Amino acid sequence: MATKPLVLLTGASGFVGAHVLEQLLQASSYRVLAPVRSLNKIQHFQKQYASEISNGTLKFTGIPDLSAAHALDATFEEYPVAYTIHLASPYFTTTDNPIQELVKPAVNATRNVLLSALQHGTNLKRLTVLSSFASVTDLSKGARPGYTYTAKDWDPVTEEQAAQNGVLGYHASKTFAEREAWKLHDVGADESQPSKAPFDLTTLCPPMIYGPPIHYSSESPPKDGIAGLNTSTARLINGILGKDPLYAPKVGNPGLPAWIDVRDVAKACVASLSLPRGQNDRVLLFSGTNYYEDGLKGLRESGVQGLGEPGAVADPKNHFSLDQSGQKEILGMATTIPFQQTVEDTYRAVKALGLL
Repeated sequence: MATKPLVLLTGASGFVGAHVLEQLLQASSYRVLAPVRSLNKIQHFQKQYASEISNGTLKFTGIPDLSAAHALDATFEEYPVAYTIHLASPYFTTTDNPIQELVKPAVNATRNVLLSALQHGTNLKRLTVLSSFASVTDLSKGARPGYTYTAKDWDPVTEEQAAQNGVLGYHASKTFAEREAWKLHDVGADESQPSKAPFDLTTLCPPMIYGPPIHYSSESPPKDGIAGLNTSTARLINGILGKDPLYAPKVGNPGLPAWIDVRDVAKACVASLSLPRGQNDRVLLFSGTNYYEDGLKGLRESGVQGLGEPGAVADPKNHFSLDQSGQKEILGMATTIPFQQTVEDTYRAVKALGLL
């Protein structure tokens, strides 16, 4: 029996990464190598996947800082990595130093993955980078009613703007990191001697990502309660509880109404590995335009207590949209999880952690 191809998965212990890891293992087609910052902080993953670790399907390795130069050189040299999914990147917007805390870590980690792959990834066939709609949208244009963003759009954010605040810093981190990935793939490390990478590249650009957080367990929930959840989940939960200070006591509105479920993002990551050789794509991911109130019908009807007072519902005509052709035609994702299911599943998952 042929050995299953090995997938290097960065960010496996994070919000999106935990779902990608789960789906990779469920596919039964891959082995997974997952570098994490500290092996001491993933006990619930080791417990959950004890059999996969035992039979060699899954291996965790400790790499404290992916943004450190040459962080993955030894990994690519030691292991026959056939595919790489790069997810690890900071996501928060509260910071006094966006360049140091957001932009540089994101760009350096992405650069390191590409450079190690170029210099040592002799078995690598495809690299998938999870970028973001933050690298696509132009914040200066606002809601842009009637406009449809496509894979040809790029956020025009500058480094000078990035230094102003965390929101612009996050946008810059995703924009600059994705551009760095394409530059290194298309030109190589030495611009004086351009050389296209021998492996293929896919970048995926989702908007707000919601869905059940499975990177925690009831035995090890986030120490800071809801505030300790990943950024998008905390925003959703506080929004539906009517605790967003901008809207309280009503259900809040998201800063960005475009969204997709984390399980569909994971599905896209796994699907990208099966694309034909020689195909290099930038793909926007998108499920719909919704406000939090749009997803609360089922929870309200089931008698859930503690939700905020009814808030506004979204009118898609008042906002931009995202081109779904790549998602459907390239990745084969004709349908995605509906918003009400996403909200209900997220609420129940957070409640199961003992946070509600």
